[in-house]
Amino acid sequence: MLKLLKIAVGSAFSIFLADALGLNYGTSAGIITLLTIQDTSKETIAISVKRVFAFLLATALSYAVFHMIGYSAFSYGVFLFLFILCCNPLGLSAAVSTNAVLATHYLLAKEMPPALIGNESLLLLIGAGIGTLLNLYMPGKVKEIRTTQHILEEDLKAILFRMSEYIKKKDRSDYTGSCFDKLSSDLSDGKKLAFAYMNNTFIQESKYFIEYMNMREQQCTVLKDIYKKIMNIRSIPTQAEQISSFIFDISVSFGESNNVKDLLDSLSELLDEMKGSSLPVTREEFENRAILYSILMDLEYFLLLKKEFVNSLSEEQVRRYWYDDKASM
Repeated sequence: MLKLLKIAVGSAFSIFLADALGLNYGTSAGIITLLTIQDTSKETIAISVKRVFAFLLATALSYAVFHMIGYSAFSYGVFLFLFILCCNPLGLSAAVSTNAVLATHYLLAKEMPPALIGNESLLLLIGAGIGTLLNLYMPGKVKEIRTTQHILEEDLKAILFRMSEYIKKKDRSDYTGSCFDKLSSDLSDGKKLAFAYMNNTFIQESKYFIEYMNMREQQCTVLKDIYKKIMNIRSIPTQAEQISSFIFDISVSFGESNNVKDLLDSLSELLDEMKGSSLPVTREEFENRAILYSILMDLEYFLLLKKEFVNSLSEEQVRRYWYDDKASM
């Protein structure tokens, strides 16, 4: 709705301004504004810059073609063919339509005096300029992203808590992976918001939320693997209680700014304890112990993903995106 409103208001104002300045073909300024307004601020600026370069190319080509073979439909077709042929390799395809329209004004006038070239330049400047200015305003996405982050973290906490319960239970008939459906959906929403924020923000550190969502997505994949392994445990080794307690500790300390150092230290101690345990006696005990050990390795990778994310942050990202009162992940 906001984009439609910008197009309507911007196009009308562009035509009004062009007419007020006494420009010919003032309606073209409105069309240029319409074509300039894109979904994001960065896209709008990029296409406006391309249109300026394409305008210079279109003016040079139309001058050469019209002066060589005259002002006719045939010569316009030759110009358009050469113009598109040049724009494609230069990455200016998005600017073809606008400048093709402006070139028709030379055809209609059957001349290209400096005054007319100046007229077309101003039409482009007004249309693209107003479109760009209007699209510099984009409603902030940070609040929405923060809300989605909170939802994601609650999803992950719930999954970890359930894992801490079911890893020590024999009956897992009611333990399903349906919780991952909601997490995947929330991750998808979060990534969309993060990309929208990045494309409408001009600060250097705007990739923070993209990197955050990618990290959580990788962690989600790890948790799915752990879920499958829990479902494969046939009998409950004594070590399951310790691992259950550790997974519970992860769930209660979960949050955005936790550097997971303490959790990794606890995991190292737990692994040492397991290595010191008596060897399994039966084949089934051996297989179940092996699954538990594999789960611990997955949990280590789960935590290391967060550690790598934290270590990759710049001081500016930490300052901008972490609240001072946050003490846990």
